[in-house]
Amino acid sequence: MRNAVKIYLLLMLFSNSTIGQTFFERNEFSVELLPLINSAGSEISPAIVKNELFFSAVRDEFIGREQLKEKNRSFYDVYFTETDDKGYPLVLRRLVPGFGNLYHEGPVAWCEATGELFVTLSQLPEGDSYLPKLSRENIKLRLVIMREVDEEWTVVEDLPFNQDNYNFAHPAISVSGDTLIFSSDMNGGYGNSDLYMVVRTEGTWSEPQNLGDIINSPGNEMFPAFGPDNLLIFSSDAHEGNIGQLDLYYTTLGINSQVTNLGEQVNSLNDDFGLVIHSSHQYGYFSSNRQGKGSDDIYRIELVSLFETIRGTVLDIMEMPVPDANIQLQDCNGNNLQSTQTDPDGRFRFEVLKGQCYQAVATKPGYDSDLKPYYLENSVLLNIEQQTRYQIYVVDIENEEPIPEADINCDELQWLTDGFGYATIDSDTISSCDLRISANEYFTYVIEADPYRFSPGDHITDTVRLYEKELNKSYLIDNIIFFLDKWRLLPESERQLDKLIKLMKDNPSLKVELASHTDSRGEAQYNEWLSQKRSDSATDYMVENGIPKERIVSKGYGESQLINHCANGVPCSEAEHLENRRTEFTILAF
Repeated sequence: MRNAVKIYLLLMLFSNSTIGQTFFERNEFSVELLPLINSAGSEISPAIVKNELFFSAVRDEFIGREQLKEKNRSFYDVYFTETDDKGYPLVLRRLVPGFGNLYHEGPVAWCEATGELFVTLSQLPEGDSYLPKLSRENIKLRLVIMREVDEEWTVVEDLPFNQDNYNFAHPAISVSGDTLIFSSDMNGGYGNSDLYMVVRTEGTWSEPQNLGDIINSPGNEMFPAFGPDNLLIFSSDAHEGNIGQLDLYYTTLGINSQVTNLGEQVNSLNDDFGLVIHSSHQYGYFSSNRQGKGSDDIYRIELVSLFETIRGTVLDIMEMPVPDANIQLQDCNGNNLQSTQTDPDGRFRFEVLKGQCYQAVATKPGYDSDLKPYYLENSVLLNIEQQTRYQIYVVDIENEEPIPEADINCDELQWLTDGFGYATIDSDTISSCDLRISANEYFTYVIEADPYRFSPGDHITDTVRLYEKELNKSYLIDNIIFFLDKWRLLPESERQLDKLIKLMKDNPSLKVELASHTDSRGEAQYNEWLSQKRSDSATDYMVENGIPKERIVSKGYGESQLINHCANGVPCSEAEHLENRRTEFTILAF
């Protein structure tokens, strides 16, 4: 039961591997005889082994000897030939080292992953001298595994399910080497010869499982092979719609399997069997007894795709790739055909039917869309722009009143605030330049470029507060706090001074007086000394952060410029005294 469950899960894996059109539906075929390797005898069951063409054929010395033809027509040896990159034989056939024992050999199936050659052999022991006296019905077939030892193929394992009374033949091995499909006439099948599957787990083969009555018919199912897209290729003589005798079919393995005839491009009115496809998917081989050079011949099949791959790339306005953009493929009438998403490099592709008119539409939340036709090319470049909403709101720093017609510049680009103090700016256009905001009789404010600030779909509003240009005008610097009787700046005070530092950097000609004031408590002379120390401390911080000292006049006024009634001897609350403990800057020049 455990092995049956494993096989069922494997069938489900295969059945889900092919979505939409199969490999054979995406290609058209042309067939040609290979005269270099075919003879007047019989050549069958091609296989691709290490990019060489293996096949089974009647021994050369039997060809033309009529007295031996009938007796030996079921006993084949395995031959090979080198091929070029298009699959054409380059030299005459030669016997594969390790084969040629006067018994039946082949078909074979090669597993590159494990280095194993799965082979059909006669049940008789090698070298049996009584073979010529036995009828073909008494000679059964078995499956073995061979390996190449000292450049010669040697049997290393007889598969455990072989039985003396039945034939086990025509191996097809999966790429991973753990799934074997074969043909057998053992009891319990649906026809004369059925296809079975076994699975290898940790070196142990499961019991054979019949592939069921969708694949197997009352006739013969033989010569399986694993094809592209995890398809199973096989031949049958009893499925409905047979064109000839043995026809080539393909199917996916699983609950919803369907068997499909390969059609008249490949199948003839005779036997057609043993189709294998090269890993390039450009060509393959099969056997047929149609009119050719001998009784059975090897044919080459050319595979020409009916489809082509069209590609595209999606970039933003800065020529950067846009990942995860939604791409809709349409025909040129706007009908949707396929959809996908761009990869991290902004690329996408579709497989489409050749010779049609296509266009691609790119969309992504936070972006404008773009549509481009393919015309005669197989690639397109789509550009989509961010829909980020970016606004600047410009106000007077003292009264928070909006400033209309404030000027905003970014290199050669310019915007003006509306009557409510707002300007809407395309964030894509300013990612690489500073924004300079100014207005009549106001100092300039600069927003530095930050290409990483904006994300698609962001709605961002910057409020810019401008200082008025007026000589001797004073501005309070909020939250400049010192410990009682101390002049060291607290960290929160430094953040407030940073605003003045920015104002002076944005306006290099600005000069200010930085003034510190105390309340009336304490001696006047001490308060003046303390306020000067505090002003000097604030000035030192600004100089350390890039403001030339000559642009700042540091002044401590002590309690000489109180802004309320809290003079000496006047009872006041702590909040009222705090109003007098302040730091201001005054515009001296600009």
